[in-house]
Amino acid sequence: MTTRFALTRSTLPWIVGALGLLVWALPDVVTLVGFSVLLAYALLPVVGLLERVSLGRGRHVSRGAAAAVVMLALVGVLGWVLALAVPRLGAEVAQFAALAPGTLRKLIDSVDAWAAARGYADVVGPALQQARADLPALVPQFGGTLARWTGRLLGGVGSLLGFALVPLLAFYLLADSAAVQSSALRFVPGELRPELRRLGESVNRALLSYVRGQAVVCVVTGAAAALVLALLQFPAALLLGVLAGLAQVIPYVGFTVTLVTITLVGLSVDPFHAILGGAVYVVVDWLTGTFITPRVMERYLKMHPFVVTVSVIVGARLLGPAGALLALPGAAVLQALIASMANESQAGDEPAE
Repeated sequence: MTTRFALTRSTLPWIVGALGLLVWALPDVVTLVGFSVLLAYALLPVVGLLERVSLGRGRHVSRGAAAAVVMLALVGVLGWVLALAVPRLGAEVAQFAALAPGTLRKLIDSVDAWAAARGYADVVGPALQQARADLPALVPQFGGTLARWTGRLLGGVGSLLGFALVPLLAFYLLADSAAVQSSALRFVPGELRPELRRLGESVNRALLSYVRGQAVVCVVTGAAAALVLALLQFPAALLLGVLAGLAQVIPYVGFTVTLVTITLVGLSVDPFHAILGGAVYVVVDWLTGTFITPRVMERYLKMHPFVVTVSVIVGARLLGPAGALLALPGAAVLQALIASMANESQAGDEPAE
C-alpha cells in the first residue's frame, strides 16, 4: 500500500464528514460560500479573456484587475436591471392584483357558458360555483405563497447582507485563488497538503464540468422560451427568454418568478396571452427539466438522470431553494472525491516495483 493511498483513505472520510457537519450546523454559511464559488467559476472564462488583453510592450491585464472589472461590471448591470425592473414589476403586480378577480370571473363565465351549450353544466357547474366563491381569497393566497418562497430563499442565504457578500467572496476567489488555497491549507498538517491539493484538482474539474453543463441548459431553455414567446407575439420576448434561461440556475424560485413575469406581460396584451404564455412556459420548463437537464448533466458530470433528480430533491430538502441550486455541484464534488479515492485504491493495491 502506497503512502499516498494511505493518506487518502484516512483523510477522505474526515473530509466528507466535515462537509456533512458543515451543511447540518451552518447551512447559511455553506449556502453563501457555495453561491460565491459557483459565481467565481461562472465568471472564470470572462476573467481569462480579459487577462489576455494586451496593454502594449508585452504587458497584459493582471488577474486582479480583470476580476475587479468583471465583478464591478456584473454588480453595475444587476443594480441597473433591478433599479429598472423592481418599480415596473411592482406596478405590474398591483395591476395584476386589481384585474385578476375580474379576469378570472370572465374566464369562469366563459367556461360555464361553453359547458351549458354542450350539456356539461351538471358536471362542471359545482366546480365553477366553488371557484367563484374562492375568487376573493385567490390573489392573497397566491401573493402569500410567492412571499413565502422568497422568504425561504432569503432565509437560506442568511440575509440581504449574504447577497452583498457573494460578489466580494467571488472576487477573492477569482483574483487570488492560489493564495486562498494556500491560506486554507495552513489549517491542516503539512504531510496532508499535497494530497489535499490533488483532491482539489479533481474538485476543480468537477465544478468546471457543472458550470459548462448548466450553461448549456440555460442557453437551450432561454432560446426555446424566447422563440415560442416571439411566435406568440409577446412583448419583450427576448428579455423573457433571457429570464427563463437564468431561472434554470435557481430551481423553483426562478421558475415562479419567470412564470409570474410572463403572465403579467401577457396580461398587458389580453387575458388570453397571459394564460397561453404561462402555459407555454410551464411546458418548456417541464420539457427542459425532463429531457434536457438530466441528459446534459449526465454528459458533463457523468451522472445518471436518476442520480441528478435525487440530488436536487435532497438538496432542496436540506437547504430549500438554495439547496436545489447547490445540489448538483455538491454531488459533483462528492463524486470527484470518491472517484479520486477509488483511483488511489487501485494504485495502492498494485504491487510495488
